[in-house]
Amino acid sequence: MPELSAGKAPKYAEISAAIRAMKSRMLGDDGRDALLTSSSSSECMSILREQGYFETATGEAFDQPSLWQTLLDSKMRTIIEKLIRLSPPECRQLLEAFDSQYRLELLKSGLRVIAAREEDGWELGIEEAGSSTDLLRSVVESRNVELLIQHAAAKGLESDLSTALAEKRPLALLEAMVDKYALTRMWKAADMGDSLDRQAARALIGELIDLLNLLLVLRSKTLKITEAEVQEALIPVNYRLGENLSEAASAGSVVSALRVLAKTTYADQVGIFLDSYKEDNTLHPLDVSLRRRHAASCNSVFSGFPFSAGLPLAFAYLIAYETSDVRSIIAGKHDGVSKERIQEFLIL
Repeated sequence: MPELSAGKAPKYAEISAAIRAMKSRMLGDDGRDALLTSSSSSECMSILREQGYFETATGEAFDQPSLWQTLLDSKMRTIIEKLIRLSPPECRQLLEAFDSQYRLELLKSGLRVIAAREEDGWELGIEEAGSSTDLLRSVVESRNVELLIQHAAAKGLESDLSTALAEKRPLALLEAMVDKYALTRMWKAADMGDSLDRQAARALIGELIDLLNLLLVLRSKTLKITEAEVQEALIPVNYRLGENLSEAASAGSVVSALRVLAKTTYADQVGIFLDSYKEDNTLHPLDVSLRRRHAASCNSVFSGFPFSAGLPLAFAYLIAYETSDVRSIIAGKHDGVSKERIQEFLIL
């Protein structure tokens, strides 16, 4: 157990206590199972209302199914703002960077909608309904990603993304540009003066960066993206992949790249996926498996030293994963997807 520097425990005592209280109110296995065994999206919302999941929601909001996304967005924003407010000054910049990263997920959603609509005329559905519906619809109809960039306070992305869209670059590269912008800022924000804070934060951010870089390299093989384009799009942090990342980027196929990546610290997840992989299969199961690994790393923080920046960051990631899971369950129930199929998409 690290020795407590003078004043460190008091600085994190309040937010540590608040986080543990909020974590105890997360859905947990029983809560998720109740949602998964429900018969409809409306029943999901009723269960969440009875559990007090949306603390600030009004009865009117629950009576309008299209607003379920609004409630999730509002809950997430409220929690992030609370974490920022309670954190000591040296941790606030890190959580503000996380807030920016979370906002940029809406930008990635907009890019996916634009790409899908141009490909087959796909229209906005329930997964994009809610507080961001009007913004997304406006972006899709005008192809004006500047609106989403402004929402995410990411002005530095505007020129590069606009150019990439005009050149009809693959969606994977567009999303990688957003990830690179967001995670580079996160990594920089984690360069904190206290070595314990820096180590705890960068362990979580570094694993996520490895995850995103690993998946980009694999997707590039199926999309015929050149190695030069991939190298340019990679997040410029190699946390625990080592030389295997470059070797995988140079590989001639997904299988060859997987064999290289199976030699890394992520061997368990990559190896299991490789055993059943066939060319042209989706990479989604590996994506989910790696994110579950990251979630497990976040959970492990709660059994360690409680007075560092790692705890609020870990909780922020866990809440984001839970929010994603709830979205998947409600959307799946709305579309009549089986419980087993929905579970394939869940992180926690």
